[in-house]
Amino acid sequence: MATRKLWIYSPDISPRLEYTAGVIFSTILGINYEITSDRRKIGSSPAVNYTGEKVKDQFVVRPCGLLGATGIDSTRPEVSYVEDMPVLFAAEGGSIPFDLFSAVFYMLSRYEEYLPYSPDAHGRFPGAASLAHRGGFLRMPVVEIWSRYLALELVKHYPVLTIRHNEYSVLATVDVDQPFAYRSRGFLRSMGGLVKGLAGVGAKPADRLRTMTGEMADPYDSFGYIEEKLNAGGCDAIFFFPTGDQGEYDHNPPFRDHEYGLIIRKYDSMFGSGLHSSYRSAGRLKTLKMEAERFTAITGHHADKVRQHWLLLNMPDTYREFGEAGFRNDYTMGFHDEPGFRAGIARPFPFYDLMKETITSLTVVPFQVMDVTLRQYMHLQPAAALEVVSSLITATRRVGGLFVSIWHNTSLNEGNGWEGWRHVFEEMLDMQKP
Repeated sequence: MATRKLWIYSPDISPRLEYTAGVIFSTILGINYEITSDRRKIGSSPAVNYTGEKVKDQFVVRPCGLLGATGIDSTRPEVSYVEDMPVLFAAEGGSIPFDLFSAVFYMLSRYEEYLPYSPDAHGRFPGAASLAHRGGFLRMPVVEIWSRYLALELVKHYPVLTIRHNEYSVLATVDVDQPFAYRSRGFLRSMGGLVKGLAGVGAKPADRLRTMTGEMADPYDSFGYIEEKLNAGGCDAIFFFPTGDQGEYDHNPPFRDHEYGLIIRKYDSMFGSGLHSSYRSAGRLKTLKMEAERFTAITGHHADKVRQHWLLLNMPDTYREFGEAGFRNDYTMGFHDEPGFRAGIARPFPFYDLMKETITSLTVVPFQVMDVTLRQYMHLQPAAALEVVSSLITATRRVGGLFVSIWHNTSLNEGNGWEGWRHVFEEMLDMQKP
């Protein structure tokens, strides 16, 4: 039997409503739908009436006005609860007690990140300042939960509707900020490090010399270990490599470095890779394009995947620049200081440019947890970190989402304070299995 179409009636059809309906019904629920402003098309078919008008014996969601508006105002919704489910934009008189469409749009568009906020030292929007963190639901994929809640209520009203079952999946990502501690850093930088070591500052001179002469493996070379564990766990993975020039926050080798090129090509072929755009490239489109060209020169293919170094995500500028530079998939959506669901969703979704009121072709692939967040921002020990990771895996599995983690080769070397974190990585690979 063919799946019945769901009509969505709204007197005014805005780009915001089209975007939100697309994510809810196509991306998450798999429901065939059509939006209309003509009541006559609906007849006796299943329908959602997104209107403030009086409607009898039909499924109604009362709008709060956000999806019919344009531009950005100071909207900061209150958090309330439907049983134990946090909701935004409470509304009376509908079939459900809140404007679910506006709540979804607010989270996905990152509306609050267009409003004035206090950035950290690097200009980033802190997770601790987010509505989701303050409201206690950052570790819940609320967009997924709200969508499933809507689906269940709709099926009660229209049993002919069918909802797609989404399969849970996983993706491990590796940011290669600095592939080598000593190798491929240039003669002057290596000698400078050696002098500091002799003066009692930085790395041990003997280790540096032994590494530079090939007698000892470079401390940051954990690639063989990572490769082994990913293959043993059957885990999909993407490696992100920087190709920018060196600077205060950019410590990668020169993009022409032979050994670095071998690593990039190896893991690009084995797992897939993307550009780790530099700290310096943030807000500099010309620099970003140059780094993308370098990536293409190394790998032999266009860079369509990107993650911004230091997670320097500035809405909407970063995503506009990614689009202009030819990227199709971004992997930056997540907080540097808090684990969880920054956009409230556990699967890829299209970026909506709130200032242009446009659905773009850039796909955002959010991540839930990063090693640096757990150790350096939350100051967790490995056992406590595993509890956080486990809870996020469980939350993602429940909604049939994509669990994405970020690791660094430098954090999996069992040194510099990262002792015990290989165990966290290995346990995560085991517990995340579908």
